Amino acid sequence: MAQAETYDINALKVCPTPVLDACSERMVCVECGKKVRFFCYQCLRPVSDLEGKIPQIRLPFKLDVVKHEGEKDGKSTALHAKVMAPEDVEIIAYSENCLDDVDVERTALLFPGPDATNIADMDPASFDKVVVIDGTWRQAKGMLHHCQKLRQMRKVTVNPRRTKFWRYQNFDDSYMATIEAIYFLYRDSVSSGYNGEYDALMYFFKYFYDFIQSEYAARPEKSFHNKHQKGYIAYETALPSTSLRQTKSSVVPEANYDFDDLDLDLAFQAPLDDQQDEA
Repeated sequence: MAQAETYDINALKVCPTPVLDACSERMVCVECGKKVRFFCYQCLRPVSDLEGKIPQIRLPFKLDVVKHEGEKDGKSTALHAKVMAPEDVEIIAYSENCLDDVDVERTALLFPGPDATNIADMDPASFDKVVVIDGTWRQAKGMLHHCQKLRQMRKVTVNPRRTKFWRYQNFDDSYMATIEAIYFLYRDSVSSGYNGEYDALMYFFKYFYDFIQSEYAARPEKSFHNKHQKGYIAYETALPSTSLRQTKSSVVPEANYDFDDLDLDLAFQAPLDDQQDEA
């Protein structure tokens, strides 16, 4: 297996902080009535204050995210893809027959392994859709074992990268968050001349990454799990947290910031047995 490369998250052609920092309060989802921050995890649409302000893109092939029932919405980075590319992404609740209508001859499964073909080597005319499993690695392997349609699909993979995910995992740092894997699926599918066309998929991930960098850099006394990748917090270059931290800290000082149940804390401080592994 090729060695995982480090990618520059700051090279993404998105700038979410000014837009999302301005959305300082939870708002009522116009569809379900739930009070949410940024977007609704059930309806998967941005709050009204963000309509028309965040990028939405089209993708060159369809994406089905098959979500394990045990994967909490607040921890699922895969949901970001539906918000940013609503016309081309579907979120499907997993069951053993949830993919019965899928044509396995025209569908690939994003899943690493010796039998997986790099997406860069795939003929774009040979498939119309890619399926991504959303859950822990243990859950993903169980879904693959029990779902015949998943096992019948051709497997594709991406070039390995070192994750920028803030939550410590029980695997090495080549195991990316789901949205990172989705982003590189589309980025690596471009044979040449990539110019940021799919960077918007990382819009929320980049925002949360920057927020955590700023929060921990501003408070270097905060401890974290010593098994997290070395140098994760860029103390010298992280920008100070602005309005978002000021708003929340006045209510819950020195606490984890609750983004509608999104687990944003680094999980550096949690016991090893409590960690979640992300597909």
